[in-house]
Amino acid sequence: MKPVGYLLNTKEGLAGEAGLYYDYIFARTGVFIRARNLLLRATLCINSAEIRGLASLYEDMELVHGKIPHALYNLAISALVASCPLERYLAVTWEDRYRLINPGQSGKPAEVKYERVNSTIMDIHGHGTMGAFFSGVDDADEQGLRLYMVVGKLDTLIPEVEMRLGVYGYFAPVTVGDIFDV
Repeated sequence: MKPVGYLLNTKEGLAGEAGLYYDYIFARTGVFIRARNLLLRATLCINSAEIRGLASLYEDMELVHGKIPHALYNLAISALVASCPLERYLAVTWEDRYRLINPGQSGKPAEVKYERVNSTIMDIHGHGTMGAFFSGVDDADEQGLRLYMVVGKLDTLIPEVEMRLGVYGYFAPVTVGDIFDV
């Protein structure tokens, strides 16, 4: 089996050879990437276009074990506020249930280095007093199939939150309601 597959979304179904890690799918509505692991399934449009003769396809995301409890969202925000002005990393993992993990790390006001955690479905990091945004460093680092959250303005009453779905270097914004059980 090849690492990457290339498929056509025909009216009869998918045609072509599927890949081990992910597939590019050509559909009436554009070019998509589709990937799955034990925690997450996702289909993202990476280039909108009209490709006549093929069936339509749309973006989709599924958390295999359901939405993450909102209490973990609140706990993550509280932990990041407590570490302000330093950057901090947290991971949401799946080990028979969702858990918020605080791995070994060293944080500075504009940088955090941390230990990787197995079974991670979401990377979360705080930006201290800076705004919530995904930097070029984040784009280069966040190359897996998972969810990503950055929290900024941690020194204010209501911190800023940005979230996205990442599929091997392609990204799509998601909302708190898409991910957390609210």
